[in-house]
Amino acid sequence: MSDLSLHRGKFLELRQRDNWEYVHRVRGQTPVGIIALTPDNHLLLISQFRIPLQQTIIEIPAGLVGDTPGEESEPWQLAAQRELLEETGYWPAHVELLAEGPTSAGLTDECIKLVHATQLQKRGNPTPDGDEHITLHEIPLPQVDAWLAQKSRAGHLIDPKVYSALYFLTRHT
Repeated sequence: MSDLSLHRGKFLELRQRDNWEYVHRVRGQTPVGIIALTPDNHLLLISQFRIPLQQTIIEIPAGLVGDTPGEESEPWQLAAQRELLEETGYWPAHVELLAEGPTSAGLTDECIKLVHATQLQKRGNPTPDGDEHITLHEIPLPQVDAWLAQKSRAGHLIDPKVYSALYFLTRHT
């Protein structure tokens, strides 16, 4: 059972195994999704325009492990710290693996690590990579449900990983 490459782009490759076509990341194959609360109990969420959906999506901070040339063997813990700092300006002293699983099992072979970032320190403003246009939202935890409902009513898409984050926070805080 070998894979056939149908097309390879800069970031993604379309592969075929038997009669199934799926997407494979060319580099940085493991995403980390970061669940983070500030010291004053605000959940860190981001929003950014996503070209495939042509819409701004509300998400947890996230990024890829080892997606920088020369850093392919980067530990996932360091990637989580780096991505949280880039997207929010917060540095976590500790990250804990909560769960790992497929992002879209019928579409891609990638599996995401959901991590809990703790002992956050504000180190400055967000510094997103190149063409990322990220807006940081610091939502008081007791107000998150109402904030998400309001955003959803307004037509915003909410990434389901946000709800996974809330699930884990009710069990780890």
